[in-house]
Amino acid sequence: MKPARPMTASRQRGIALVVTLLLLLIVTLLGLAAMRGTLLQERMAANAMARAFAFQAAEAVLREAEAVAAGRPAPPAAGCNNGICVEPTQEIPAWQAGDFDWEDDGRAGTEIEGIESHYVIEPWGEDSTSCPGSVDMSSPDCGPPARVYRITVRSAAPDGAEVMLQSLYRVP
Repeated sequence: MKPARPMTASRQRGIALVVTLLLLLIVTLLGLAAMRGTLLQERMAANAMARAFAFQAAEAVLREAEAVAAGRPAPPAAGCNNGICVEPTQEIPAWQAGDFDWEDDGRAGTEIEGIESHYVIEPWGEDSTSCPGSVDMSSPDCGPPARVYRITVRSAAPDGAEVMLQSLYRVP
């Protein structure tokens, strides 16, 4: 058996350097993956916040449009004029027609935090469900039928978030 000799500098092959470089490469890849995941989560949070702001703006403008509809606006002869449209005769609403432009045909609502919102009001017919329909002769008479409007709001944020809300609003 040979006696163990200490390794000299000339016999070292640099394995420690290779192992250290591999470990450094693995740690770098793990760091890059963590940064990529964090950036993705940040973008998702920003998009969720932008959509929430657009939704809040659309809700506020929907209330604005309901106040306009409460005044029973007269529809134009054809198409849409300043956000008031004729009663739909087809299955396609006016705002889905190919020539409809939200900025020209819709009415602009109040701009909230840089978010533009437009709305259209369409007469939706009359609702006579205000009548109690009872055989009780002491019940009050039926009042005039209520007018129903379909209100559609489109809200678009500068960063691309878009929200559409729609409601049926009954005016007694």
